[in-house]
Amino acid sequence: MDMEAEFAAVRKDIAEGRLSEVPAKIKAIAENGSDPFTAVKCISLMSAVGDRSIMPDLIAIAEKTASDDETKLQIALALRSLGFPSNAYGMLKGIPKTDETLRASAECLSDMEEYESALACLESISSPSLSDRCLLAGTYSSIGEHSDAISVSSELIAENPANYEAGVAYVSSLISAGKQKEAVKYVRANLKEKTADSYALAAYAMWIVGNAKSAGAYASRAVQIDHAHVGAMEILGLSLAEKGEIDKARIVAGAINEVRPGDKAALNIISYCDLRS
Repeated sequence: MDMEAEFAAVRKDIAEGRLSEVPAKIKAIAENGSDPFTAVKCISLMSAVGDRSIMPDLIAIAEKTASDDETKLQIALALRSLGFPSNAYGMLKGIPKTDETLRASAECLSDMEEYESALACLESISSPSLSDRCLLAGTYSSIGEHSDAISVSSELIAENPANYEAGVAYVSSLISAGKQKEAVKYVRANLKEKTADSYALAAYAMWIVGNAKSAGAYASRAVQIDHAHVGAMEILGLSLAEKGEIDKARIVAGAINEVRPGDKAALNIISYCDLRS
């Protein structure tokens, strides 16, 4: 079977609206392949058309054909980004615990809202990255440990004052703790920089407090400065969906996939589009 030709035929079916024919063709591609990444590609295509009918079969093929630990890790990361954290975590449990697998496990558990278990994974990482510490702050907030969340995120912005991810962690921690005024004050102070990150952070804060209109406006400014700012693109897509502009929101999700294939931000937009429509 010429996989590329088969995938091209499926994409043509999708583009021309013959969606009823897609599941059978996709399943045949996955079943005839021995590469777990082919199965993941099939899962991604089925997600794009919003059809979950054969997802269990495709996931089972991906899990079965992933032989070594490194491949299992990569497939688990892909499954999590596609919205299947439980399946991803199931694969990770059979892999030796390293910082990388602990990090991936924590992300899956957080998606599953099993925050105490996520915290245990994060606290076991020997060399935590900035992203690990951001997730740690968010996890503390989720279990109600707001002082710890603010402490961790305050350290992050002290060490990385211009970092968007650190700023998001700090703003999230403050808002979760009921300190919205402090969060807004911090965001406004950052806006003086007039950078993509400062506008994107303002967009994030406005979205969190429920001001979708301002969130969209700030996100648009950020994207004008940096066309590849995924954080700003995510808020822009969500804001468009909130306004009912579903087609435009889906275009933004597609743009995110072009910039950073498999990023969960695109899935978040698609999921919100489905919810709003």
